[in-house]
Amino acid sequence: MKTVSLTHIIILTFMGFVSLSLTAHADKQRISKHLPAQQLKWFKTGVGPMLAANAYGDMKKGAHGTFLKMPYGFSSPVHQHDNEYHAVVLSGTIVNSEIGEKDIRLIKGSYWFQIGQVKHVTKCVSKSGCLVFLSQPNYFNFIPEKH
Repeated sequence: MKTVSLTHIIILTFMGFVSLSLTAHADKQRISKHLPAQQLKWFKTGVGPMLAANAYGDMKKGAHGTFLKMPYGFSSPVHQHDNEYHAVVLSGTIVNSEIGEKDIRLIKGSYWFQIGQVKHVTKCVSKSGCLVFLSQPNYFNFIPEKH
């Protein structure tokens, strides 16, 4: 008979919690949803000229999927977020780099994962502007570096 270690029990418990959380979120959404681009409701994020539009959830309150629109030349100040997020570049070219790291140009179709509580800068370097889809299991906040 195999013995299960405490580590395995913790991992299995965590995986079960994640599975239940995702199922609970899906159960609230018991209908299929379509959101044509022309129906997006853009709002100011408070971070320069960057705009946002919710696909699902509310970025200020909890789990969400959000479109972010940035004009050419947008460069955030050095900042961090409480929580991690996943992002996909839908159009334009983005640079999202942690402090001290080399800039990597992320073209349309590129993906990045940003760890929470890590200082970084986000830039739109595409003359046509940039559109990003951000997915986050928790709320989104923007904490600029204090000088």
